[in-house]
Amino acid sequence: MNMRGLINYTEPLVAGSTILGGAFIICALLAGYVAYGIKVADDTITVTGSAKETVTADFGRWSLNLDTRAGIGEEQIAIDRLEKAVSTIRDTLGGKGFTEIETPIASVNATYYYPQGGEPVQTGVSASRAIMIHSADIEKLTALANDMGSLTGTGYTLSSGPLELTYQKLPELRVKLLAGAIKDARERAEAIAKESGRSVGELRVASSGVVQVLSQGGIDVSDYGSYDTQSRMKDVMVTVRADFSLR
Repeated sequence: MNMRGLINYTEPLVAGSTILGGAFIICALLAGYVAYGIKVADDTITVTGSAKETVTADFGRWSLNLDTRAGIGEEQIAIDRLEKAVSTIRDTLGGKGFTEIETPIASVNATYYYPQGGEPVQTGVSASRAIMIHSADIEKLTALANDMGSLTGTGYTLSSGPLELTYQKLPELRVKLLAGAIKDARERAEAIAKESGRSVGELRVASSGVVQVLSQGGIDVSDYGSYDTQSRMKDVMVTVRADFSLR
């Protein structure tokens, strides 16, 4: 039988239908090949998992700053004034039960008057010195930060820095949360694999993300990790990226 006689390729409709049908066949073959390739090669599944726990801050750090001024050439007078103030404040803090105290050395800078259109004119010197108090008694430290009247005196001004609250057992908690995050990742992988009729095998690779220490209920995460030091109650969260084999 002469097939050319049955199919006239010179007719536009016939030629177009033939080409289109051939294209469908080729696409079907390619699709089958791709599906087969995915089925064979896709023997792993990658998922992320997370774990979170709420903790209470167990350590505090509070800083305050002392400032004083003196005349030109009176740097030592300013330093001695702050030294006396620091000594008095240390005694006061010791009487309140605070023993972990840092007192870095003073910094001294010249002070100037800047007349309009003229050269700066030195008017004297200023000196400042910090005091940093550490304590596990957060309640008592918070009370002190809210009422520092007992630390004020003559000859200097006193300003308060932030009260920083931290959690000291973070390294141990991180290990615990990593185990929980991997468990969460496996559960997610099993849910996904179940839909495709497969099951999850062994853990092949796992990598931990950064630790996020957020205020309770907070969502302000960072790619580089975050550490909230303002809130008493904190959410500690760890994430992992895990590869599991598929069966």
